[in-house]
Amino acid sequence: MSISRRSLCIFLTIFCGLTSLDSHAEVLWDNWYTVTDGGKPESYYNEKAEIIQDKAKIQVNTWTRTETGTKVENLGATAKNTPLLEPLLYNFRSTEGSNEKTIDGSIISNGKVFSVKVKHGQQPAGKALRAEMLPKLILASFFPIWVHKNYKRITGVQPIEFQAIVEDQVEETVPVIKGTAYEMLPDDFSKKTKTRKIRIEFNKLVAFWYITPKGDSVRISIPTINKMVDKVDHDTAQKFLTSK
Repeated sequence: MSISRRSLCIFLTIFCGLTSLDSHAEVLWDNWYTVTDGGKPESYYNEKAEIIQDKAKIQVNTWTRTETGTKVENLGATAKNTPLLEPLLYNFRSTEGSNEKTIDGSIISNGKVFSVKVKHGQQPAGKALRAEMLPKLILASFFPIWVHKNYKRITGVQPIEFQAIVEDQVEETVPVIKGTAYEMLPDDFSKKTKTRKIRIEFNKLVAFWYITPKGDSVRISIPTINKMVDKVDHDTAQKFLTSK
């Protein structure tokens, strides 16, 4: 499959971390995680969050085991470096065998509209989709950075509300989903890891995030669907899908 020079440059910039060469870049974290489904290896991913001058950037690269092999997903997103993390743009690419899907989102109409284009292979999936830029709307991938910026505001007194565009679920509409964040009492794991236990309700699912003072997570537990996300080192992540 051929690739244009422009597409190659975009791919390298977003997914290979060339933006981190900026002398003013501050890397918040560069973490690896494994995901188990019912105790069985499902996927692993790398999450890199950084601040580059007036912009916040996040890169998430995911490898998921499928019946036919491995699906690879790459997401690069940019937002304003403010507590609200107002979205600017994102690029999502999913490949599994010969199947490829790309989604590109950007702000238009003087910041009032979020426009998203979807392609399957080289074929556009209809016209560009649009969503109104509502107040306090973030990209879902930025939620860990949102936690970082709102670390002190998240308490056990009252849930904090947020709403997010779920980047990889765009197909016929641009889904905007509301959620809440609320601090729970410490349990054995949070005491052991010196983390805060945060209850997150989003997309009709309740998850428990164990976060560090930086705001990144060391564990995410989703009991209702029996999934667990754990922070690991690079080598453990790379071997995860081949482990028994």
